[in-house]
Amino acid sequence: MFAMRAFLQGRIELVRALRTSSLGVTHQDLELILTAVISACAAWRWPGEGFDRKRFVESLIRFSSPSLHLDYISTGALLELGLIAESETPWGDFGQKDRIFTGDEIDSAVPNMSKRYPDLATRDLKKASYANLIYRWLRCGYAHTYWASGNTTHVPPSHRSVQISYIGRVQPDGKLIRIASFHLDYLVEVTQEQVSTLTSKSLEKPKEWWLDMA
Repeated sequence: MFAMRAFLQGRIELVRALRTSSLGVTHQDLELILTAVISACAAWRWPGEGFDRKRFVESLIRFSSPSLHLDYISTGALLELGLIAESETPWGDFGQKDRIFTGDEIDSAVPNMSKRYPDLATRDLKKASYANLIYRWLRCGYAHTYWASGNTTHVPPSHRSVQISYIGRVQPDGKLIRIASFHLDYLVEVTQEQVSTLTSKSLEKPKEWWLDMA
């Protein structure tokens, strides 16, 4: 196990070195490595097949500091999923249509988002959790197509040191959509905690995964 942790820690150090190297490194390369490390940590904790997304998300939720907000629900992702309308978000407020928002301004954990959107089921809210989005947008996207999926960009709209930020983008058909960006420093911090909290033994599967809890 110690060899495994050392190897995964080495992948994080590789990402840190590549960020400042003169090589033609892209954000795809860096985020592919980081999300692969998170996936490896989750697989170490709960070996087996057929539940990759659930254990990936579970690992992020259970083995991350609360300050990393992996349980936060993304307002932009709720829009992308068609679960809410823009008029129900801060962008719908007068004069806010073109504003760049950050996650700490418009996102929150399930209890608060349930109060904000009482008609949405808890499981639907969790589809837009940071933990699930890192899996769906980044891990799956980079692993299968070497490109992030969903309404995402690698260019952070905000220059602040935040976890996620959002910007509006007009599509060719004239429709305005909200684009999200998980900041790279945040992804490095998330990955580091996953490696640092690895234990020597695998864990029993939970009776109910976080994603399935109502």
